[in-house]
Amino acid sequence: MKNVKLTIVGGLLAGVLIVPGLPAIADDHGHRHIPPGHLPPAGMCRIWYPGTPPGHQPPPGDCRTLSRQVPRGALLISRDRSWTYEERQRPDYYYHKHYAGRPDWHEDHRYPHDYDGRRYSRNGEIRQDRRDVRDARQDLQQDRQQLQKNRDELKKDRAELRRDIRDGASRKEIRGDRKEIREDAQKIAENRKDVRQSRNKLGDARDELRDDLRRR
Repeated sequence: MKNVKLTIVGGLLAGVLIVPGLPAIADDHGHRHIPPGHLPPAGMCRIWYPGTPPGHQPPPGDCRTLSRQVPRGALLISRDRSWTYEERQRPDYYYHKHYAGRPDWHEDHRYPHDYDGRRYSRNGEIRQDRRDVRDARQDLQQDRQQLQKNRDELKKDRAELRRDIRDGASRKEIRGDRKEIREDAQKIAENRKDVRQSRNKLGDARDELRDDLRRR
């Protein structure tokens, strides 16, 4: 019986010694299986795709920016919090409100305003949304202008090719004209892609503004 008791006590002591050596993931990240070594630095966040190897996850970045980019099925994580896409859509969502309230928050941030919840009120988010809409609209306008400029250049080069053919220009000149036309067509294809991306960006910015206005 004495040997049995000693065995039990020895097992308990071994458990006490072993458990502290395990990764400290028994917090909000624990049930989502995020290794502590891959959590973002203080003051930053990270988009995390469950099921994707840690070494293939996107890099950390600005929390506010990333909070707008979380896709379905992914998580937004900070040092001690994580949110699903669905939680991100909740009216009471604040990616920083729990983190900013931690006792050791000031130890992680030399400049409190970087994460001060009072500085990121709903009105502040709406102002940022409106700036995002304005910037996206300007990008779309610039892309459309560049597209039109390249279309005009293509029209000009085609007219030059027809003129060279009519005037009996050399084969070398005609080959040069056709090369310029191909390059113009390639630029136009790239411009169209830029326009589509800018249009989608503007649509996303408008949707974000509408959502924040509705939750205000």
